[in-house]
Amino acid sequence: MDNTTIRCTSCGSLNRVPADKAGMIGKCGSCGARLETPAGPAHVVVVGDSDFNNAVMSSSLPVIVEFWAPACGHCIRMEPILDALAGELTGRATVAKLDVSMNPRTAGFFEIRGTPSFVVIKEGREAARFIGAMQKEELASKVRPYV
Repeated sequence: MDNTTIRCTSCGSLNRVPADKAGMIGKCGSCGARLETPAGPAHVVVVGDSDFNNAVMSSSLPVIVEFWAPACGHCIRMEPILDALAGELTGRATVAKLDVSMNPRTAGFFEIRGTPSFVVIKEGREAARFIGAMQKEELASKVRPYV
């Protein structure tokens, strides 16, 4: 998740692009040609106990994690809001979701007591926490200082 490798269309050499440079215009390290980097995930990334550390805690970008449950009506209503937020934050932050009913170890570590709960992870640490369903504008304004 931290680096992407893309091929230069001019010379064919491979270039490593850090995640925090996703969506930017750069130049090839070999020939100097213009290099358009992919924007990164424009969708919500599903994470679990097994990949949480690699996908979230080790990310070079801030990650907004929704702790949710399939039986939670408020969580289901947040889905299109998270999708829209993921699109807006492409290249600046990742939006992820973790099903607490299937991933009790991570939910327990973060002491999640209700859903939906949102935790902003920045540089491997919890930077902020928000609880409850909200409109996209409210969630966006709460996470903006961290991205």
